[in-house]
Amino acid sequence: MKKIFGYFFVVVLLTCCWNESRGEGRENARAKFTDGYTEQIGKSDGTHNKKREKPHGNELTFFQLNVWQECRNVPGAFEALVAQIVALEPDFATFCELYNRENAIMPRLVDTLKKIGLDYYLKSVDGRALLSKYVIDEAQRINSFMFKAVCRVGKRRLVIYPAHAQYTYYSCYYPRGYNDGGEGSGWSKIPEGPKTDVAEILSRNELSGRPESVRQMIADARSEIESGALVFFAGDLNEPSHLDWREDTKDLWDHNGCVVSWHSSLELYAAGFIDAFREKYPDPIANPGFTWPADNKDAPLKSLAWAVDADERDRIDFVYYYPHKDLRLQEVKIVGPTGTILRGQRVEQDTTDPILLPAGECWPSDHKGLFVTFRLKKH
Repeated sequence: MKKIFGYFFVVVLLTCCWNESRGEGRENARAKFTDGYTEQIGKSDGTHNKKREKPHGNELTFFQLNVWQECRNVPGAFEALVAQIVALEPDFATFCELYNRENAIMPRLVDTLKKIGLDYYLKSVDGRALLSKYVIDEAQRINSFMFKAVCRVGKRRLVIYPAHAQYTYYSCYYPRGYNDGGEGSGWSKIPEGPKTDVAEILSRNELSGRPESVRQMIADARSEIESGALVFFAGDLNEPSHLDWREDTKDLWDHNGCVVSWHSSLELYAAGFIDAFREKYPDPIANPGFTWPADNKDAPLKSLAWAVDADERDRIDFVYYYPHKDLRLQEVKIVGPTGTILRGQRVEQDTTDPILLPAGECWPSDHKGLFVTFRLKKH
């Protein structure tokens, strides 16, 4: 009953804000909507509330989230997404799993935000989307996993590649004793147990097409980088990072002794890109940064766990950036519930990862998101 009331409250509050925006101005409406929300920063030693300061004019903020099949799997998910955007007010937001063409939520999201005083531009390609406070001047499909969008921030050219990679051939399941979904293999347990041949794991990963899609992005980005553009790459890559599957983590999280140089992250680093979360938190043991699976209290457990007898936790959602003399990484937060799924059970966070709790009573996804802040030198 409490949950239902919470959803009803959000819908009523949104409606009131829309009506009031016609008479009193959108700023007042937005203020009414946001009054009930504060940023809640989860720490390993407890949780406290903290109002987010208004970003300075020389900051750029990014929000990345897989919205779990067009916000269709959790009651009140769309309202929760609206609340999260209002709470964070990102300059740019990248979303994926947007496949419901009959009820596409992105145009609805832009319209809803506009009614409560937040203006965003939208570009969506192949189920991936970019929400931007800045005009999107160009957009180009790179491949089936990602597209390119170009904005102008002051006099600067800013390029973002929103991505969502293939989910099959999820070969980080092999060491965990599960099939990877490739070639119709499904996600069942491997009868003979974990597969720990790293060459085989990487061979399966290459079959996904993820590494090749990243190489194509890098090739496209090269000319942008050479011209001095600010370049970012963000999304759900459905692949871990080589920075997380290291010698010192080989016996953690059911890696079962595997040290894996995952293709996509390795290609990005070889090209000079930087993983924002791992740059800020270089120790994967202290800060594993797991983004999947997230414990969504409003979703049935069976929909959150795929490898129910394994520790399937991983960091598969990323914001990468190419270093630039005018750009400095300021802050990185995980956004979402503190809990995750371990061996088919809901468990609480046992790390010092910096977490911003959901803005409302509900969380729309089975992933956690990322909120990244950069300081941009005044031009």
